[in-house]
Amino acid sequence: MYQIAYIIHIIGVVFWVGSFISLGFVLKSLTNVNIEHALTKTLIKKLQQWVTYGVIPASIFVLLSGLYMIMPFSREGIPFYLSFMEQAGSVTILLTILFVTITSKRLTKKIKELPLKKDKPLQTLTKTYANYLFVSAFLSTVVIIVVGLRIV
Repeated sequence: MYQIAYIIHIIGVVFWVGSFISLGFVLKSLTNVNIEHALTKTLIKKLQQWVTYGVIPASIFVLLSGLYMIMPFSREGIPFYLSFMEQAGSVTILLTILFVTITSKRLTKKIKELPLKKDKPLQTLTKTYANYLFVSAFLSTVVIIVVGLRIV
């Protein structure tokens, strides 16, 4: 069972980081290119759905499989890299879910032309959304590097 959780964990991390980096670049390029406004809204909505229904659940699987794999270890003798993976990885996933969901909700309201508390242009909200994707991918990459180097 541990091997299955490990495979799910690795596939989820790759899916999460790869999707966030590629979608971040696509969203950033959408804000810099002058294309039809309706097409931009449609593309942003599709990318947003991919994050909501594909990547966020994958990050939840990463969290759950990571917790399943770390639970058998004794807390006294656990190396730094495992402790860092558990704590920093969990915080990164939870903050990602929180900030990406909140920004996604604002972006959806802007696309549907509903009023926002602080009215910002669609380009600004899209760049903010892309930046959250990049920050999440960066933080998870830091966790991967620390675990990969097995820093004690």
